[in-house]
Formats: sequence, structure tokens, C-alpha cells
Amino acid sequence: MEREDRAQAVLSYLEARREEMIDFACQLVATPSINPPGDERAVTEAALAKMKELGLEGAEVLAKTPERPNVIYRQRGKSGSPRLIFNGHTDTKPVGEEDRKLWHTDPLTPTIVDGKLYGLGSADMKGGIAAMVYATAALRALADPPEGDLLLILVANEEAAGEFGANWLVKHHDIQADFCLVAEPCGIKEELESLPVCARNTVIFKTKVYGTQMHSSISDQFPSVNASVKMGWVLWRMARDLKLHYDPHPYYPQGPTVNLGDFVKGGIYYGVYPGYAEFGSDIRIIPGMTRDGVKQDLEEFMEGLCREDPELKVELEFAGEGRKQDWKWLRGDEPFVGMMRRAGERILGRRLPLGGFPAFTDAYWFHTYAGIPAIPAFGPGLLPLAHGPNEYASTEGIIQSSKIYALAALEYLDSESGEEAT
Repeated sequence: MEREDRAQAVLSYLEARREEMIDFACQLVATPSINPPGDERAVTEAALAKMKELGLEGAEVLAKTPERPNVIYRQRGKSGSPRLIFNGHTDTKPVGEEDRKLWHTDPLTPTIVDGKLYGLGSADMKGGIAAMVYATAALRALADPPEGDLLLILVANEEAAGEFGANWLVKHHDIQADFCLVAEPCGIKEELESLPVCARNTVIFKTKVYGTQMHSSISDQFPSVNASVKMGWVLWRMARDLKLHYDPHPYYPQGPTVNLGDFVKGGIYYGVYPGYAEFGSDIRIIPGMTRDGVKQDLEEFMEGLCREDPELKVELEFAGEGRKQDWKWLRGDEPFVGMMRRAGERILGRRLPLGGFPAFTDAYWFHTYAGIPAIPAFGPGLLPLAHGPNEYASTEGIIQSSKIYALAALEYLDSESGEEAT
């Protein structure tokens, strides 16, 4: 078959299975995989059952612990080169009790209203998984298979640092490929609005403040330091005065994003003068910034506060050391990037601009630790609604994503080591 005939064949396959694909996305949403606490067995079983139904058999299940399964399915081509990964994560963030009150529908009951699939994980990222599974099946259905291998990798635990998912997988198993596509929701203001070629690493830390714990009835009679009050002052000063050093980046004109007080804890109970308080924060750094550079800025800032207030006893505790390596970014001229843009133009009727993804994704583990260049996000849904009430992915966005995945993968896997693109 000629290339255009093959492209038409995969598009016809997906168009004929629109309802099936959306039903599968609904099934995934209806299968809870909330993390924490973290248990992706049921949703993985649902994905494997659908894959088997579509003829995608022989998947390998790898797990650090049984309740955190990861799936690797290899669809072999005629020559085995090039090799492309489709990646998605099966877990979701929790639904808080207060957050649940803001949902217009039950977050664990998939509900389609006005062409939008509402439900926890619909955008982040079960809609993307459904699109990738069907795109993989569309390529399998070709009478003449592509040259290269397609790997469908579904991982656990993305929402909690990947210790049981991609992070663990790339460090303990020999994952080899030439490129990777992660189906995270890339839309900020509208679905599928750009093609990100970089994302942001995260600096996560606690600010720990120490005071004087004692009986509160005599706190005015003895030297005492209220840790909660001091913590409030430190938090206010950081919000007002903290400055980070960085060079501007065209995809992130706003610079790094500083989120102070992700959680706040202090004191023990009534009658106890607070001797300890803390708050957690995260900083989303932009390309060119390093974790060590941000640590230095924070430590110098705290030293300045301590000089201002000799009573202040404060300590910074950094977490997320698994992300200490600097992220490797795409140049933007990689062959598969061009293929995604061509496929996007064909399906969406517009050329996808290159951009930067605001968040962290599993692309980091594939690119930094396995040496596999990765598009960090391209999938249905809106990122601002992920991790919050009334999350949705449009049904048309799921179908469009699947078609773009299939077309770009077909062109890439039929090229010589992915070199036929500009």
C-alpha cells in the first residue's frame, strides 16, 4: 500500500470505532485508581482486557509491588527500527471532600454532557490512554505493518513521583526506544492548542520553623518564641520578597512558578504554646534553571531573614531528590516533532505551534534516565481542570488525538530511523 492509502486505512479504522473509543475512556474513568493511596490493578486489568479485545496481546506486566502494575506492549514491525513509545499513566489524584462538593457530576461516574466527558482522570489522563490504545490498534490492523516497533507503555504512580512507575521502570528495566510521546493534556486555554517540546522540573521543599513549646498560660512570663507566628512571618516575607535568578525563556514568559504554603502545619492543641510549625512549597523551574541554583537562592534568602530576626530558627528540607538531574529538552527540530505537526495540521486544520508545558511529566524519566527524547505532553483535555473539580476531556478531542498519534506514528515507523521529517 502507498503511504497515503495506509494513512487513510488507519483513519478509517479509528473513525469507525469512535463510540468504542469513548466507551473505553468512560470505562477507565469509572475504574478508580486514586493515588494516594495508590492501587492501579483494576484500571490496568481494564486496559489489558480492551487491548486483548483489539488484538494487542502479549503485553508484559512489571511491578515493584503487585498493586502498582506497569504494562509494556511491543507491536513489532518488519525491521524493528525505529522504535517509538506511546506513554500514559493510569493513576489519578484524589478527590478531596471539599473538592467533591464543587463537582457538577459524580467524579467517579463518567458523564458526557455537550460533547464533554466529565469525570476524575478524564483528561489526566485516561482519555489520552484510550486514544493511544486505539491508535496502536489502528496500526496493528494494517495489512502491511510498519517497519519500526511501537511500544505502548502504561505506568502507575505518576501522580506521586513515579517511584513505582516510570521512574522505577527506566532504572530497573532495559527500556530502549528512539522517541517517546506522553499523552498528558496539553491544552491550557483550548484543547490540543500546541505541541510542547519542554516541560518544567520541580523543586519541592519544607520550611521548618522552631519555637518554644510550653504551657500557654505563662508564655508572657518567660522568654518564648511562637513558631506559628514566626512561620506566618516567614511565609509572608517569602511571598513578598523572594527573588529567583533565571534567564528568560520564550516558552515561559512568566518565569518560574512559585507556590508557597501548599500545606501548612503548626502547633499541637489549645493550651500548648507552639514550638514547631512548617509549610510545604513547590517551585516549577524553567529551562536553564537548576535545582541547585534555586536551593542557593532559598538558602541565601533564609540567611537574610535570620540576620533580620535573631530569634528566628528556620530550616529548609528539600524533597524529590529523584528529580535532581537537569531535564533534557527537545530542540524542536526532531523528526517526530515535525511528523506530529503535520498530523495535527491534517486533523485539526491548523499547524501546531511549539510551546512549553507548565508541569512535570513522565517524559523526564524516559529522556533523562533512559536517553529517549520525549514530547512531554500532547493529549485531550485542559490542564487547568486537572487535579480540580469538573475535569473533562472532549469526546472529539479524544478522537482527534488518536488520529494524530496514529498518523505521526505511521510516518515515523516507516521512516529510516525517524529521519524523514523537517
